[in-house]
Amino acid sequence: MSLETEVTYHYLEPRPHPWRRILWIAGRNMHVWHLVATMLREGETPEETARNFGLPVEAVCEALDYYRRNRALVDAETAEEGRRLHARGQL
Repeated sequence: MSLETEVTYHYLEPRPHPWRRILWIAGRNMHVWHLVATMLREGETPEETARNFGLPVEAVCEALDYYRRNRALVDAETAEEGRRLHARGQL
């Protein structure tokens, strides 16, 4: 039996979008994957990423937690974004 509890995030928010369901960084035009991908690509710590983006460390930690909990959704939407960009000749 699974007893998952709903997680409340303070620095992440949903936004209306035609097909994307992943959360965005509150007050930024950036969804979770953009922040996490930059952090991973640059090999940064949450503290370094927070400093580089002018965000609280807690916002970066929330994004990482959200990604870990919703990796399948984030990865699927990232792949969909790639397909759409490729179809438009932008990749």
